[in-house]
Amino acid sequence: MQRYVLRMFADEWRQWAPAIAVVAVISTMIGLCFHQFAWTTSPDFRAAVSGAGVPLAEFQILSVTIYTVIALVSWVALTVVGRASIQATLRTHALWHLLGASPRAVFLSAMLVLVLVSLCGAILGAASSTLLGFWAVPAFNAAVSAAVDLPGFTIAVWAPAAIVVLSVLTAMVGGLMPARRASRIPPGAALRSPHAPDRRTFSTVLRVLSGLFFLVIAAALVVASAFAEQLGSTGPGPMFNLAINAGGSSLIAVYILCPEIVGGVLWLLHRLFASTGAVVPALGTRAAAARAQVSATTIAPLAAGLGGIGLLLCAVNSVAAMTRILQPGIPTNLADVWTIVAVVAVSMLATSAAVVALSARGRGREIALLQAAGMHAGQVRLLIAAESFAMSVAAAVAAVLPVVTGGLVLAFVSAAALGDASVVVWPLPSMLLGMLGSWLLLFIILVVPTIAPLRDGPGVRLREQGT
Repeated sequence: MQRYVLRMFADEWRQWAPAIAVVAVISTMIGLCFHQFAWTTSPDFRAAVSGAGVPLAEFQILSVTIYTVIALVSWVALTVVGRASIQATLRTHALWHLLGASPRAVFLSAMLVLVLVSLCGAILGAASSTLLGFWAVPAFNAAVSAAVDLPGFTIAVWAPAAIVVLSVLTAMVGGLMPARRASRIPPGAALRSPHAPDRRTFSTVLRVLSGLFFLVIAAALVVASAFAEQLGSTGPGPMFNLAINAGGSSLIAVYILCPEIVGGVLWLLHRLFASTGAVVPALGTRAAAARAQVSATTIAPLAAGLGGIGLLLCAVNSVAAMTRILQPGIPTNLADVWTIVAVVAVSMLATSAAVVALSARGRGREIALLQAAGMHAGQVRLLIAAESFAMSVAAAVAAVLPVVTGGLVLAFVSAAALGDASVVVWPLPSMLLGMLGSWLLLFIILVVPTIAPLRDGPGVRLREQGT
């Protein structure tokens, strides 16, 4: 069985490339954190900072902030990719059951696929972080304080191995439960449609209740911010913390309730296209809804990424604007903010793209059936454009909730501090740019696998399915 898995992975490595790329990107960021930690705790670095009269805490506080963000993003991205990698091969696992494989053999084979995917990405990430470390780590610390004559950067010899081990183990954690379900999947699932949603009533109810719990917390924090003057929380620091806490609670709720939110948005888009007679876009929206039903993680990382970036930009820019009003002339260094924005944007967009790419494995038969039904190549591409547009719009709509939650807190607190003149900088251009960028990336991810089927015609793919 293991030899078959290795051969299958070697034959289909291109289909696993998006997942490998995400693991590589996340491993690169983890590696840069390791190198940053090792270098800033070295005796040479401490001596240089002490000699310049700069507090070492100035580097450590900012580094810990970046470490925390990357740790959270990495956990979400790697576990989501691990889960999606197993779910993408559920039909293959059912076939193994149909051919007589034991549940233990299927579980080990599923985990072996995940180990291969994560190991390839982790090795690439360890290598790239080691190379990038010579430039990125000194540049980041120079931006923190230009007064320090930094020593020469040195690589920690233990970092590459630690990067690989941590990345692989984190991805495996995300794949444990899906692999367990794959080992128990009934053989008849191999004969059903791969787009049949997995219905688990109890877990769905528990998930919805958890999401509503975080929404209640967010609403309570918004109400509390309306009494900021009475509570004595009218400074820039409390304003930022309260907005992040309220928006963060709402962001967690959005991530948990993303299937329900996305389902409602896609239903409205489908009705809109159908009512205007746009048949192909309506079919594309329905395809997006079917893809979102297969796995709850299809659009959730993208929605969380857009919402987190929008919330952070809204809070930081609003606090900076209020600070300029209260204390004109004070400089604001937003290097850490833009670093966090870049980390979240790259990680969540890449994760969502990888999950969508994994869900599009084996789409040749679907394209062949569309061609056999009379669709030409242009209509198929229009369908894919509508499908990717619907997913990006659904993610952007879901991302609005944490931004609005944080914005309400900022409005209440700033009004209490400035005397009813609220200051809120809404990140509308950034949100629109994020939606358009995600639409373009998802379109590329979905349209690339259709190039060969559209070129070969429906006969080739349908004959392959019949043999």
